[in-house]
Amino acid sequence: MSEAVATDLREHRRHAPTILTAEVEREGARRKGYLLNVSLGGAFLTSEQPPHPEEDLVVHVLLPWGMGECALHARAVWVQTDEKSRAIGAGLAFANLSDDARGKLTNYLERFVELEGEITR
Repeated sequence: MSEAVATDLREHRRHAPTILTAEVEREGARRKGYLLNVSLGGAFLTSEQPPHPEEDLVVHVLLPWGMGECALHARAVWVQTDEKSRAIGAGLAFANLSDDARGKLTNYLERFVELEGEITR
């Protein structure tokens, strides 16, 4: 891993175009959602029923490029609303990532940084 990539990951750099399909597990049920601006520290979750601040949940994502699935334990820290004050998404902070989840997410972000570099050349 390059020093620049390692620094970006330690600082939880978010990459704006990052979007992952997710299943959000809450109260024993899974619902579809999308993770945006993913980093090792967290992400923005859009879904029909975003979690409330301080709510704990598990987000399951299938990473592209054959990197596999991982479960990300998270806590909602803030909620975004639309012009009619309806909740449309939530900022998540990842907590207690397993070694497996951290490794897969790190590999995904490193690959994304490589592709981002190729696109912006």
